[in-house]
Amino acid sequence: MFHFNQYLKQHKFLAIFSGILILSLLSFLASKINLEEDITSLIPEGAQQDVLKKVLNQTEFSDKIIVTISATSENNSPEELTEYAQRFIDSINSKLPSYVKNIQGKVPEEGILEIYGFVYNNLPLFLNNSDYQTISDRLELDTIQQRLKNDYKSIISPTGLVTKDFIFKDPLSFTNLGLKKLEELQVGDDFKLYNSFLLTKDEKHLLLFLSPTYPASETDKNAVFIKELNQLQNSLNAEYSSVKSQFFGGVLYSVANANQIKKDIKLTLGFASGVLLLLLFFYYRRIYIPLILFVPSIIGGITAIAVLYVFKGSISAISVGIGAILLGISLDYALHILTHYKNNNDLSHLYKDVTAPILMSSCTTAVAFLCLLFVKSEALNDLGIFAAVSVLVASVVALVLIPILYNVPTEKVITKETFIDKIAGIAYHKKPYLIIAILGLFIFSLFYFTKVQFNNDLSAINFEPSEIKQAEKEVQAIAGNAAKSIYLVTYGNTTDEALEANNELYEKLNVLKDSGDIEAFSSIGGVVLSTNTQLEKINKWKEFWTLERQENLKSTLIAESSEFGFRPESFESLYDQISKDFDPIYLEDYRNTKTLYLDDFLSSKPGLATVTTSINLDPTSSKGILSTIKETKNVVVIDRKQLNQSFLGNLKSDFNQLISYSIIAVFLILLICYRSLMLSFLTLLPIGITWVIALGMMAFFNIEFNILNIIISTFIFGLGLDYSIFITNAFLKEYEFGAKVLKTYRTSILLSVITTLLGIGALFFAKHPALRSISIVSIIGVFSAVSVAFILQGAIFDFLFIKPREKGLAPYTALGLALNFNRNSTKDKLYFKKEIIANYRYKKIFRTVKKDFDKNRERYLKLAEFLENENILHFYSGFGLLPIYLHFKNPKNLITGLEINQEKLQIANNCYATRSQQLEFKNELPENFTEFKSIVISRSSNNVFEKEIHQLVAKHVQKVIILDEGYAYQWIVDSNFEILYRQNGVILLQKMV
Repeated sequence: MFHFNQYLKQHKFLAIFSGILILSLLSFLASKINLEEDITSLIPEGAQQDVLKKVLNQTEFSDKIIVTISATSENNSPEELTEYAQRFIDSINSKLPSYVKNIQGKVPEEGILEIYGFVYNNLPLFLNNSDYQTISDRLELDTIQQRLKNDYKSIISPTGLVTKDFIFKDPLSFTNLGLKKLEELQVGDDFKLYNSFLLTKDEKHLLLFLSPTYPASETDKNAVFIKELNQLQNSLNAEYSSVKSQFFGGVLYSVANANQIKKDIKLTLGFASGVLLLLLFFYYRRIYIPLILFVPSIIGGITAIAVLYVFKGSISAISVGIGAILLGISLDYALHILTHYKNNNDLSHLYKDVTAPILMSSCTTAVAFLCLLFVKSEALNDLGIFAAVSVLVASVVALVLIPILYNVPTEKVITKETFIDKIAGIAYHKKPYLIIAILGLFIFSLFYFTKVQFNNDLSAINFEPSEIKQAEKEVQAIAGNAAKSIYLVTYGNTTDEALEANNELYEKLNVLKDSGDIEAFSSIGGVVLSTNTQLEKINKWKEFWTLERQENLKSTLIAESSEFGFRPESFESLYDQISKDFDPIYLEDYRNTKTLYLDDFLSSKPGLATVTTSINLDPTSSKGILSTIKETKNVVVIDRKQLNQSFLGNLKSDFNQLISYSIIAVFLILLICYRSLMLSFLTLLPIGITWVIALGMMAFFNIEFNILNIIISTFIFGLGLDYSIFITNAFLKEYEFGAKVLKTYRTSILLSVITTLLGIGALFFAKHPALRSISIVSIIGVFSAVSVAFILQGAIFDFLFIKPREKGLAPYTALGLALNFNRNSTKDKLYFKKEIIANYRYKKIFRTVKKDFDKNRERYLKLAEFLENENILHFYSGFGLLPIYLHFKNPKNLITGLEINQEKLQIANNCYATRSQQLEFKNELPENFTEFKSIVISRSSNNVFEKEIHQLVAKHVQKVIILDEGYAYQWIVDSNFEILYRQNGVILLQKMV
């Protein structure tokens, strides 16, 4: 990365042009993506779920607004209610026509005639078996006589002008039997028509139903609509002192939720952003730092959307919304780079310090997010890809851009420590009381973490103002929906198939209603029929009206009606009807009868048609009844609460699996990066401990998971993983090089914690339950993650790696403990391989050293034979492998390694064997160099240490061992040395006496 950075700086024009071109292309692709605002994309996939998603997408459960107009005193007349209602309707039509599609609740006179005519002209289709029994009863002589008597009285009454046409067409009221089927289009029978309006039977309440033009998701437009509706309501309530109206609908909650979220975000995040900007400026002393921080995250997000457009063409809007929050993880990478760069202005060292941990962190986090692909939910699949690509790209962009955009002074500027630096400088892992506290908290959480609950009731995370709740209760009490309302949807490839299934369902519901298992139901099963059912009913009509029965009815009516002055041809319409050949009617014929409002029940598109039925039943008995209903072919039960519980329960199960997949995937990535089971385990262990503590605290304080905060928990998982990886790398750097960089790493982690708490944590002060739930889980998770990383993870690494080295012992791993315990009784007396290799275990150069030792151990063994009981000076000692071997071979010998490469020297000096006073590594001759009578030269000098070697050979040393066959040693021979041994790459020269 360093060389790439230098290349970009040397070719600025090319770098800027390429950057603008790439960003423009990505932005163009991202802008073309299609945002899918389909909430059903969260539903897990599967055969049953796929059918359900199609049905939900097809069926419109319009969120109607129910308006109740009520009398405020006992003496009110129903005329006042209908007058108020008419004024209300007229005001809606004049002032809010664009916000309301239609208004139901008033049936105009022409509508009644239309309905009557439709049923009369297709009467066989509206009759069932019990109706034919009723007709048979009405054909009895005494019944006919009574009916004719009543008809006569009706005709001569003042209303006769209205009723006579109906009587002449249908003197025995057969059509009324069909009209009763239309009552099934509404749930319950507690209402009646008065002045064409729908009133309760006590005439104290009137109902209207408004169908909003815009769906509930269009909160901006609906907010204007609700505001205007409130003003209209207040105006009419003030005008009519004895009548008041109330209205309620799901759209009220949608608007209230949207308004509260906007208000909460403006207040909390506005304040948090201001504090964060001041904090970042205070720490980095650069006003443009906040802008730099967000650049990698923004580019990462744009790239992710562009990738999804190329491979998918669309993305769930839910995924983008949640993903925008999760992008907070990518801010960490910029923070880590900025913090390290601030404390070390050497760019090459910066890249050595941060490249590996940042790429490790982004890879493990991305893999964890990609595990969302195992969840059978399209929205969460999109989220996984979006977050993974964003995090990976943001980490690379941060590594490239931050060092270019952030100008560090060429000379080190001494700045006063900030309070963040002071907090980061505390050695939390060395405080016994903190370690005991965090261990105690972990043990305590072990008893609770399995008890955390998942709340699958979406209403629990909705903002429900008390005034809307009160309105809901009042409206439901009047509308009669206090019982549990459930939708049943029948479906089929064609309308006829859906209607066939609905007819079967209709018969079952009638049986359940007659037995009292359900209170009421609203269905078109007795009204809109499939073609086959219509033909069956027409045949039933023909079978019933035999020629004999037709003649008997005609003769009886003519004979009996003459007493009341009716002419023989008065009831000719009835005689034509019972002898008529009826034909099936089409769906369009039903729809042309506008007052049926069939669009509330029927929906059809190519390949799928649905018919909706709603039922009211007692919640205590709903489970068994719904099981019976589900046995009906092609029926989907849609109880919103149960759906939420079922789907979100499935998502919870998927998330349980996701945790397992994520842990395995992250562990594999760590294993690839660290190439050590122990380091991978120790890096992942804090995540497990954090998870247990966070869940334990949630369970103890009765904080529940929900669909939002369980997804946000992946954000906490990612943050905790970042902290754990950076703490591991900080201790490894100290263990390998002796570099005290833990404070710098802790500083960058603290900045991450502060930005997270100020961002998501600030939502704790929000009033919206969903935002608060996200905030609470985030606060618990972040505090758990940083506490475990700073205290427990630090204490573990300090105990296992740092303290043993200070004592001159191998790390306290299984192998290290065995070596420490058996160090004086090892079986390997020749090579001490385990002891030597243990000095380099868990270091980057471990495999290089191991390979080198395996290759050269015979040479080293031979060399050791020549150097028994002698002090040794080793030039070009590299990582210190040979001096350490010689130290284990001859512990009493004084051995010093000389190395000019600073990194190799640091590694050698931080091996646990160097804690012995007999072994040391330097980059220059020690003051006591005259005590060394033997020197080892590993490679050609290249003028480094040349002067020192000549000085020693000329005056002090007795033996010279050369391990480089290409070394020009003739000058040593000329200095009165003879060659005693020259084999296997070992040349031994000894001074002649």
